[in-house]
Amino acid sequence: MSAVQTTETTVDADVEQIRRLVHEYSRAIDTFQLTGVVGTFADDAVWDMSALGAPQASGIDQVRAAFAALIDSLTACCHFTTNHLVDVDGDTATGTVYCHAFAVGADGSRAENLVLYSDDYTRTAKGWKFQRRTVTPLMPAAAPAE
Repeated sequence: MSAVQTTETTVDADVEQIRRLVHEYSRAIDTFQLTGVVGTFADDAVWDMSALGAPQASGIDQVRAAFAALIDSLTACCHFTTNHLVDVDGDTATGTVYCHAFAVGADGSRAENLVLYSDDYTRTAKGWKFQRRTVTPLMPAAAPAE
């Protein structure tokens, strides 16, 4: 019985750490902390926003460059994440997260997006990281405010 409890406890702890990773990602983007957002990704990670017109970034250097460009293009940003499902399998995991995001561009334009993150996670020496994060729109983007 204790082995089962230990396994369940370990998986529960992993799930909570992965959920925290998602929140750290959102907070880092929303506070324009490039080092923080890049730190949520594994060195060989992929960040794929191609469904929203951005090029796919492969490897930590491309991920850093993509987020630097994104952060430079914004003056405000806010991510609300919900409905996070996580399945852990040893040192890897998969998950999905719904996100409602608002952003204000450097030119004053406003955007609102409803997306689904499809995630692959990996356990590293520094804890859980994104191995792959794919962003898929759930609805057409809201029209810019007049």
